Amino acid sequence: MANEPDPPNEPDPPNEWRVYEGDDTPDPEPAPTPDPPNVPYGNAPQVPYGQTPTYNPVVVTKSSAGVPKLALVIIGVAVLGGVAAAAAGIFAAVGGPGGIGGIDAKDPDDFAEMVEKLEDEKDTTVVTWVGLYTDYIIVDVPYTDDPSDDREISYTWRGGDLEEWTKGTSTDARFDLKEIDPSVIDGMCDPVLAEADGAEKDDCYVFISKPAEGSDVWFRTSASDEFGKSWWVNYDKDGNEVDRGHS
Repeated sequence: MANEPDPPNEPDPPNEWRVYEGDDTPDPEPAPTPDPPNVPYGNAPQVPYGQTPTYNPVVVTKSSAGVPKLALVIIGVAVLGGVAAAAAGIFAAVGGPGGIGGIDAKDPDDFAEMVEKLEDEKDTTVVTWVGLYTDYIIVDVPYTDDPSDDREISYTWRGGDLEEWTKGTSTDARFDLKEIDPSVIDGMCDPVLAEADGAEKDDCYVFISKPAEGSDVWFRTSASDEFGKSWWVNYDKDGNEVDRGHS
């Protein structure tokens, strides 16, 4: 007998006739929730009972070799039941009333007191540069009496003892703070604040250094307006205006 041909393949049933047999493939694990980012300059303190901490930014201005710089310090303050926690510690950290300092850096009497403190603590009044900020003063003091030694230490003064800030080198000329008449500083910020629209009293800084050869400028006041433009007015040793401008 001749072999019977194989029967033709039956077509697949329509999709709606197919029986779902299930899928044993496990579902993918959900992506882990990322940890919250760290707070700059240290994580926020733990606050009991789920209360939210608040943050008080404190801006500290310093100078190294006569160039102003900014350091931002974030202080986390946990407020518990309407009372600021650790208020005494924060008060001590910022140096008492008035925030960072508690003095008026451009006040002639406070400036004279700083000079006395420098002489008492460091046995010298010779410096290379002084910065009068809002409520603290920065002063650069030569490390030794040797004029060829370019090492110096920067100190901050906030009304108490001098605090060491930075160590570095400088080729700036030395001068004696006893040669400076503090009374000429009074009112020195007024002209630059008039130039810098929107600037307030605390926005003016005064810098003191011995002038280069051919210059009469001992004092330089500086302030920025509301558009970030920097204005300056320069004075001679007697407090007379030399020139002014902006950048």
